[in-house]
Formats: sequence, structure tokens, C-alpha cells
Amino acid sequence: MINFGDELSNLVLSGDNLTLKRVANFLRIKSKISIDGSAANRVKAARKTVLEMIEKEKVVYGINTGFGKLSQVKIPLDELESLQINLLRSHACGVGDPVDTDIVSLMMYLKINNLSAGYSGCSLEVINKLVELLNKRIYPVVPRRGSVGASGDLVPLAHMSLPLIGEGEVLYKDKQYRSEDLVKQGVYKPIELGPKDGLSLINGTQYSTALLTSALIQAKDLVLLSELAASMSIEAILTTDVPFRKEIQEVRRQKGQKEVAKHIRNFLRHSEIVKSHKNCEKVQDPYSFRCVPQVLGTVRDSIEFVQEIVENELNAVTDNPLVFSDSGEILSGGNFHAGPIAMAADNFSIALTELGNISERRIANLTDSTMSGLPPFLIESSGLNSGFMIVHVAAASLASENRTLSGPASIENIPTSASQEDHVSMAPIAGLKLLQIVENIKVIVWIEMLTAAQGMDFRRPLKGGIGSELGYKKARSLVKYLDKDRIMYVDLRQYNKLLSDYAFIREINDIAESS
Repeated sequence: MINFGDELSNLVLSGDNLTLKRVANFLRIKSKISIDGSAANRVKAARKTVLEMIEKEKVVYGINTGFGKLSQVKIPLDELESLQINLLRSHACGVGDPVDTDIVSLMMYLKINNLSAGYSGCSLEVINKLVELLNKRIYPVVPRRGSVGASGDLVPLAHMSLPLIGEGEVLYKDKQYRSEDLVKQGVYKPIELGPKDGLSLINGTQYSTALLTSALIQAKDLVLLSELAASMSIEAILTTDVPFRKEIQEVRRQKGQKEVAKHIRNFLRHSEIVKSHKNCEKVQDPYSFRCVPQVLGTVRDSIEFVQEIVENELNAVTDNPLVFSDSGEILSGGNFHAGPIAMAADNFSIALTELGNISERRIANLTDSTMSGLPPFLIESSGLNSGFMIVHVAAASLASENRTLSGPASIENIPTSASQEDHVSMAPIAGLKLLQIVENIKVIVWIEMLTAAQGMDFRRPLKGGIGSELGYKKARSLVKYLDKDRIMYVDLRQYNKLLSDYAFIREINDIAESS
């Protein structure tokens, strides 16, 4: 999980000081933000360089030329403002349902940080207006589809940017408005765009980065809860705790594996259930129990890899061209290409799908009386009652869907802009698929917790370890013991209450990390 501390009060952006902890904190409390003075000075210096280039009548891509395949078309001085406005209007062609406001607010937050680095050449007024809208919680309506992740997330960022000029649609106080209506009501005033302003706003990876960052923040809690669910299943099915001994992990040398095994040992500490079958006749348990450290450890290693990519991107300058005010140069490059985000999202999708796969296998074992030694489908009077039979089917369905969704998007390519943009990242597609996998994993892990809690009920009066027993009590505080068939979707919907209980997750994390 993400531990919050001193980051809570630090909401001044400077273009290079974001961490995953700061971003997670912003998403939780939505405090007002600002940019610091040194960042404002860098922005002004870069802006001066842009205006000097125009004054010298130098031809610079995106400042006084068309875009993409039209970059050879020079734009007259008196049409430069229209060029930037047309850019936003023409590129705002997203499709599908809008993404939720957490993603939109994160896009805005990251774009402000990106522009504050002082390499974009936009006006300070553009950044200040984004800050104002974000602080007033005026969230642009951003359709979820339509971006290929190079040349930046042009389409979603155009939708994000239209309200700055009083166009497009926004959510404000839980209602959808046309931006112009809020302007007429005096809620805010639009700005006029100058040279490079529109391009700086829409050329970047902030949409793709927001998708991956959101998934990463959520997954940090999910992998911890998956370890807890696995511990509860270990208790319920009476598997041995030997595979989690420290000696076994040390000779494998994998960091994540060592960490997961430590967590499982801590969750099982002082377990009456484990102690009760120390001398049983079982020789080896199914892989889905025995190999928890190896599989979930790989997921933890993937989280570490993805976090490094994300934290680099949080502070990256990803638009084009870039303005280097110290040398007076404006350089065109390819930082808008979201390849790092796309490949990280694809990697993460595979890792989380495996988390769901092994969880589903434990659910299957728990509901199979020949494997568990428990009543069929974990219910008394089975036959008359189906118990957890179809709950397992739901988990199997989600695990199967994840396998389909985990096919890599980053290897796809469709050239755009008359083949000027001939290799694109598909990072937004990778990110959207990843977020759906995360949603599916939430339910799978919750189903395992419910299934394991039901199994632990049959082991009473023996109690589980300090972690697994706490997980059992949490499950039972949200869903009662299944003594006969009832409508189960109500029980399954409780997963959101589990995931929003940060105090519980912190308590579990403290147990997991204890010496």
C-alpha cells in the first residue's frame, strides 16, 4: 500500500517533484494546488524564447506551421491565435463514455506539472487557468476512446483543454454543463490562446500516464489483499506453512518472492488452525497454495518496475517541440511517444491477470470437497443448496476475461496523419484494458476472501493467524455466514467497502511488514 505522511501538505508543483505518494494523496483529498515561483520564472523564460522566434520570423513547427503532415504549411502572423484554437477544436473528436473525474483531475494535475517544467513555451496564463479549473473542481468531459498515444494523447487532451477557451463540456458540482454556460454565469473566465499554447496543451502523455498511475495506485492495495486472501485460504483448506519458510525464499533470490513469503508468515503467525495439522498425512499441496510467494512475488516485482516508469513519467516533459531557453533553441523530438507507458501497462496487465488466475484456482480448490475436505461448495445440505458453486463461476468468468484483456496493445500499430505519424504506441488502449483488469481483480480477491471465510467457519472453534483472522473478521463484518442459499450479488457488491477501508488496509499492511 501507499503510506501517506509529510506529502499531505506539499501541493506546490514545480515540474520535477512528483512522486506516486504525492499523486495518490492528491487523488484522495483533492486539495488546492499551485505552482512555485521558480517554475513560473522558467515558464516565462521559455515563453520569451518562443516570442523571439516569431519576431525573427523563423519557421518553427507547431508555432507558425501546421501540424503532422501539414507541418510544411507556414501560418501567417495574424492567424497564429486561430491556429491554436483550431487545433483544440479539430482534435476534440473522442468517442465513447467519458472517463471518471479521478482520471480527468489527474490529467490536469499532470499537465500542470508538465508545463511547469518550463520547456513547453506556453504562456503562464494557460497554466494558471488549468490550476484555477482544477482548484474549482471544474472537470472537463473527456471521452475514453480516440487516442493512439502518439503524437501524444491528442484527442483526450484536446477535450481537457477546450474549457480553457470556454468551449466543450464540463462537470461542475456533479452536473454536466456546456463550458460557455459556466462562463456566462461568471464561474470562470476563458483565456485567449497565443503561439504554441494549444500545442503545448494537447501534445503529451498525460492521459495514458493517468490511466497507468491510477491502476498502479489501486494495485498496491490489491496485491496486499490478495496475500491476505491467500492466507485465509491456506487456513481454510489446511495446507502446510512450510513453503513460506525464509530458507526456501533465500535460495531463489527473488526480491518480491521474499517479501510475499514474509507477509504470509506474518499473517499466519499464532494460527491455531495451522498448528492443528502439523503432523497430517499430506505431503504436498496444490501449486496455487504452495507457489503463492513465487507468483505474487512476481506481481510485486512488476509493481516496482511499473512504479519506476510512472514516477519518471510524472515529471517528464512529453510535448513537442521543446523550448530550451538557456540556449535559445526550440527542438523537435519524439517525447510525446507513450511507448514506455504502453509497454509498462501491458506488462502490468499480464502480472495482475496472473494474480487473478492463481486466486481463482484457490477458490476452485476450496469449493471442491475432494480437494478441501470441506462440504461441497462450502455449504451444509448441499444439493438443496448450491452454496458457492456459481460464485466460483463468476470468478472464473472474470479471470477468463482478464486473459483476453492482457493481450498486449503496445505491439499494435496503425499509421496516422497520412503516415507522418507512422508508429504509434496505443498506450491509452493498454491503460483502459489495464483498468478493467484491476476492476475484475477487485472482485476476484473479494470472492476469495468470502470463500475462505466460509471455509474458516468450518474450522471453528480453531482460530487463524493474526492476519488471516483479521481478514476473516472483516469479511464477516460485511457479509454473514452462508447457512443456506441467498441472493449472492448483494454479497459480492461489498468489495468496494473493503477497498475503501483505508484503516483496515493500513492495519493489514502493518502486520505484513512486522519483523
